Amino acid sequence: MNDNLKIIGTTSSAGGSFKDVKITGECKFAGDVNCEKLNLTGNANIAGNLHMKQMKITGEIALEGSLEGDSLHGQGEIKAASVKIDKLHLYGNLDVKGDCEGEKLQISGALSVAGLLSAEHLEIKLFGPSSAKEVGGSILTIKKSKTGRLLHMMKPTSKIMFEAGLIEGDAIDLISTKASMVRGERVIIGPDCEIEMVEFRDTLEVHKHATVKHQVKI
Repeated sequence: MNDNLKIIGTTSSAGGSFKDVKITGECKFAGDVNCEKLNLTGNANIAGNLHMKQMKITGEIALEGSLEGDSLHGQGEIKAASVKIDKLHLYGNLDVKGDCEGEKLQISGALSVAGLLSAEHLEIKLFGPSSAKEVGGSILTIKKSKTGRLLHMMKPTSKIMFEAGLIEGDAIDLISTKASMVRGERVIIGPDCEIEMVEFRDTLEVHKHATVKHQVKI
């Protein structure tokens, strides 16, 4: 049985395999970290990969490698080369250099995914400008949060939009989204959307304050 790791204050670690990891403060790991549970209150930097089953975060974590696990919830900022989490519930910022995938992803905040953002159930509440190269899944919902609207009033120069090249799913419901292609079974294009092309198999609804240049039933 691996030992627990408890960190209070500012320190560094070589990394390794642990049962439970609890960080209150700041810690830098020189290598990969594997654990059952990780509880972070503060900041963590990992010069490698993090593989865990459960993680709770209040603060910031930055990885040079991949972040993988069963569930993660909390608030703060996550930066990683890639993310693969079955259930992710995050209030804050998510910055992924590659792909981000899971079964159920709920993000309230801002996100930047350089590759594919995919989930069976994806729900994004926008607090700030966000983007992904491609979005795929079954049930996809992107909307602007009420708090996001307040932030938008405070910062009139920054337009809160979600931008993607391709968005593809079964049931798609979009607000404040800019995309080259949206392809789905049942598609709702809500207010403040700018879409080049929509391909739909069953139904399409377009809000009067949305722009869809081309639409095709397939």
